[in-house]
Amino acid sequence: MQHITNQAALSARPKRHGVHKNTLNVAALFTFMLIPSGSLLATEQQAGQDNIVSASQEEFLSKFMAYYVKWAEEIEARGQTTGTPLDPDQARLAAEIGIKHPEKVRLVFVDEVPFPTENPEIKLAGEKFGFIGPGIVNNAQAFGYTIWVRKGFTLDRPRLAHELVHVMQIERSTSFAAYAGRYVSELVQFGHEKSPLELEAYDANQRYAG
Repeated sequence: MQHITNQAALSARPKRHGVHKNTLNVAALFTFMLIPSGSLLATEQQAGQDNIVSASQEEFLSKFMAYYVKWAEEIEARGQTTGTPLDPDQARLAAEIGIKHPEKVRLVFVDEVPFPTENPEIKLAGEKFGFIGPGIVNNAQAFGYTIWVRKGFTLDRPRLAHELVHVMQIERSTSFAAYAGRYVSELVQFGHEKSPLELEAYDANQRYAG
């Protein structure tokens, strides 16, 4: 799923207050989604969000994941045509990390790592998850074999290794949808700091630092 960082070095763990906020946002979103007697729509209507389509919590989660995965696949396809292949040193790093097809990896440098904010319902979910919003900066994210990187973010060897681990995780999954589902599930269960997928990626930060 979406990898959120702050502007501090990726080689260090996210600051605890940021992780805590993200975990609370996820917990809040799933409280809306999973309590049968509740309604995300009813809650958002109180805040004036009349344009949100009515749905049960389970339906909303399913709709969010389906929309996001389809959108992410389109982003991946775009990145494959516009991105830059890894250079020889980067390709060797990708292979060492365990990526089976380093030749497919592309780096895409953009002003802002994309998120489907054009859909108000998905935008709301992204804000609840803590993926987007005031003070939140997404520096880099893997959508498959493409890694989208915010311009101005230094993608040094440890940080690249982190993102390449996410590429490897997606590659070894049966699909991006399966990876995204697991990422969200772990985020809810463990929080960002203790998510097994993120722990695996941060281990690469440490191994390739210095």
